[in-house]
Amino acid sequence: MAFNYLETPSYPSFPELKALISSKFNVLDAYIDEKGIPNFIISPEITKENFKKASKEFMKLNLMPFLRKEENRYVIKILLKPFERKGKSNLLNLILLNATLGTIFLAGYYSFINTPILKEILMKGENAFFQAALFTISLFAIIGLHESGHILACKIHGLTFSLPYFIPGPPPFGTFGAIVSLKSPPTNKDELFDIGFAGPLAGFIATILIAMLSFQLGFLVPEAEVAIWEQQKLVQRMDWPKSPLLFEILLPLIRQIPQGFRLVLTQIEFAAWVGALLTFLNILPIWQLDGGHVARAIFGASGHKIASLIGLIILIFSGYWFFALFLLVWMFGSGRGVVGAEPLDDVSPLSNSRKILYILSIVMLILCFIAFPYF
Repeated sequence: MAFNYLETPSYPSFPELKALISSKFNVLDAYIDEKGIPNFIISPEITKENFKKASKEFMKLNLMPFLRKEENRYVIKILLKPFERKGKSNLLNLILLNATLGTIFLAGYYSFINTPILKEILMKGENAFFQAALFTISLFAIIGLHESGHILACKIHGLTFSLPYFIPGPPPFGTFGAIVSLKSPPTNKDELFDIGFAGPLAGFIATILIAMLSFQLGFLVPEAEVAIWEQQKLVQRMDWPKSPLLFEILLPLIRQIPQGFRLVLTQIEFAAWVGALLTFLNILPIWQLDGGHVARAIFGASGHKIASLIGLIILIFSGYWFFALFLLVWMFGSGRGVVGAEPLDDVSPLSNSRKILYILSIVMLILCFIAFPYF
């Protein structure tokens, strides 16, 4: 989930703004700062719900009120809402969607035909295109539900957003995920948390379901035969941490493995593995990743920077140094540095229920942790 909103250069007259703010809040002082931004110092008795209601009214007037606490004073800074282009085409979204479906399909196809154990022994005679389609459906279900989680959170809170921009990629995954761009800032920390948390939660649930299906469809093979395949490097044993702890917990609950046998899994399990990997990477508390939004809501601006550093260190020591490098280039190339997404109301505290939900995000991070396969 990415945030994409810009400032615009012109304002209504200062007296008009002051009159508007005064109609909603008790204004103690008003001035224009050195950046030309109108500032209004208000009484501290403002509540989260009052500001939320007022901010929605201001947004309808194309005004974005940012509530901040500066030197023990409550200050509202007014920026103009960016102009939205009317009738913007969704053609690019459609092209990327079809391209991503195509690249995932190709990844599934090449994976199947290049896995002799499946193609020539366990699934001999199976149609490679059909198996590629199953892989595509499984992986896209996880990615699609992840993005749907973001969209649902935006709709619940009345925020405007773009359709998903799916990102095609090369084998073995066929995709780099997707991005939903938020066109207006979340009102408060609760909304920021929900937007960041909803996507990984939905993707996590989808990953569990696909993993459960894959365990049911796996093949029971005598251990001695699997050992020979491993010596011939036809199959690779994927235990934790190269496979998520989630799978280690789920497998005994879904399917009993008789003594002397091993379960050899199909491409559907690989789709679930990719889903767990995407959940792990997204829930890391880094910058504008989903976990970064959650961390910003939990820890505030300063804590978010520390959390981002910790997340980058986890990436590097997990073997994903290339992704950490990519994020660093993106961070500083954006001109914002490590600064995360900011809600309009950065003063009101996060609700206690969401603080409890943060524990679940940590659990998801642990359960989906995967060290780089060749690390």
